[in-house]
Amino acid sequence: MALLALWEAAPHVVPGLNTALLPTPSMIFESALPMTVSGEIPNDIYVSVRRAAAGFVLAAILAIAAGVATARVPVFNFLTEPLLHGARAIPAIALVPVSVLWFGIGEAAKLALVCWGAFFPIWVNTFIGVRDVHPVYLRSAACLGAGRWQKLAWVVLPAALPLILAGLRQSIAISLIVLVAAELSGATAGVAYMMSMGHQLFRVDIMFIGLLLLGLLGFIADRCFVYFAQKLFPWYASYR
Repeated sequence: MALLALWEAAPHVVPGLNTALLPTPSMIFESALPMTVSGEIPNDIYVSVRRAAAGFVLAAILAIAAGVATARVPVFNFLTEPLLHGARAIPAIALVPVSVLWFGIGEAAKLALVCWGAFFPIWVNTFIGVRDVHPVYLRSAACLGAGRWQKLAWVVLPAALPLILAGLRQSIAISLIVLVAAELSGATAGVAYMMSMGHQLFRVDIMFIGLLLLGLLGFIADRCFVYFAQKLFPWYASYR
């Protein structure tokens, strides 16, 4: 609240401060209210959340499967790990022109970009978590008659779960970051699209609305993830 008060008072205290370039919170609220009532902001939020969620879910499925495979199958690890580590160094933003050429400016390009950005943190954490499972756990399960798939389901994945959750949590924020680049590359709706329109119209207040929405969406998504992680896996109550 103190920060908002200082922000609101800044144009009245600092000489020559241009409110067109640094709008006050009251100006941002006045711009956001009609956009919310008209349904523009709720629609942009819905579109962006849908895109980020779809890319994140697809990345989670692919990355966990790849992480388990590279950690448990030496031949697969030997063949794919160098390629994956090399691809990990390519930022998703650098792939925007290629994705537009391959998939056009439709939803497929945005889904691919978000999936690319969210994939690698989940894969790295899953790989490390599965690789570093203590051999004693595996030998104990084998002594009790557990087969390969039983050991994977009941020993390996639960032991690697803290690191997998850490990768998933990190990728939530990355999904929103990459989503901005994806929507700026060509879209007709979305939070980043709204910010782009504000830039073209020189409406800094609209750009600030988008920035605040992205921060709020990231915070809500992170809190929801932590809440459901604690509910689904209560034995990891310390995970916050």
